[in-house]
Amino acid sequence: DRYEMMWGMKDYGVEMSEKEMDVLMKAFDRNGDGQVSFDELLRGLRGKLNKRRRNIILQAFDVLDKDKSGQVTIEDVASVYDTSKHPEVMEGAKTPEEVLRQFMAQWDTVEKDGVITREEFLEYYKDVSASIDTDDYFELMIRNAWHISGGEGHCENTSNKRVLVTHYDGSQEIVQLLNDIGLDLKDMKAVRAKLAE
Repeated sequence: DRYEMMWGMKDYGVEMSEKEMDVLMKAFDRNGDGQVSFDELLRGLRGKLNKRRRNIILQAFDVLDKDKSGQVTIEDVASVYDTSKHPEVMEGAKTPEEVLRQFMAQWDTVEKDGVITREEFLEYYKDVSASIDTDDYFELMIRNAWHISGGEGHCENTSNKRVLVTHYDGSQEIVQLLNDIGLDLKDMKAVRAKLAE
């Protein structure tokens, strides 16, 4: 809170007037709750999201935005997130829709309307980004979380499913399935369709 922030600044030899504290709190307290969380502090210190991080975040958004409308709906999320194995769904404590809405709520922050916009998705990942030191590690984390193929060196995606393909001539190769998030490997028709892409 404001009091702790003032004493924290004093501990580091920075004396601030009430007006300066107002400016500082306004700059760091993004959600206006009168407190500065760890993520808000990091984000304020780190500054703006760089182009590389922004681009990989937008690639992740595109994984969810199936119809390319610029908005993610509960139907979009349901196509990549199987709630049937969620512990609360398995226990009967929550319905699949309740779990989907809870999952979506982390991004649906600017206007709580059940729809996630690109800006809301970016805002969420700005906070995540602030706590990750290197661009390479941030890229790897996003690629693996959202199954985005590509990357070079230690930024290369390692989470996409790979399958052994036997060709008509008898030759075999290991093939990475692109954009495989939500793909059921037991559904051979879906796997074949993914390979054909």
